[in-house]
Amino acid sequence: MYDLIGGRAAWTVLGLPTEGQIGDRRRISKYVLAAPSVGIDATIHDARQLDSGDLPVAVVSSAGVLLGALQPSAFALADETPVERVMISAPGTIRPDKRVEEVLEQLSKDGLDHVYVTTISGILIGLVIPGQVHV
Repeated sequence: MYDLIGGRAAWTVLGLPTEGQIGDRRRISKYVLAAPSVGIDATIHDARQLDSGDLPVAVVSSAGVLLGALQPSAFALADETPVERVMISAPGTIRPDKRVEEVLEQLSKDGLDHVYVTTISGILIGLVIPGQVHV
């Protein structure tokens, strides 16, 4: 490659591999877990079938854009309940190029036990759970 529109910053924000002083080992992209997800037209029954345990379930568009999240408490609702009606809209996200230390510090400060990782265009990459990040 010889012509990268947006430069190195654009490359890293997309979560693409990097080397050098920071490199991938210090980026949060290395610690992203697969996030259970359902489409926006799903029901609570569909989400319950994922058997996600204590993890939230991402609600995504047909293009994979993160639209919302279901907390595990939503699984107590009736099977036919549309996830669109009960999801938390626009959950907090970070980009895959963030440094691990920054992310863990911010999550601790905010009292959060997870955060979604998305591309700059909002496409879901996965989930970061601080207790599962071992640096």
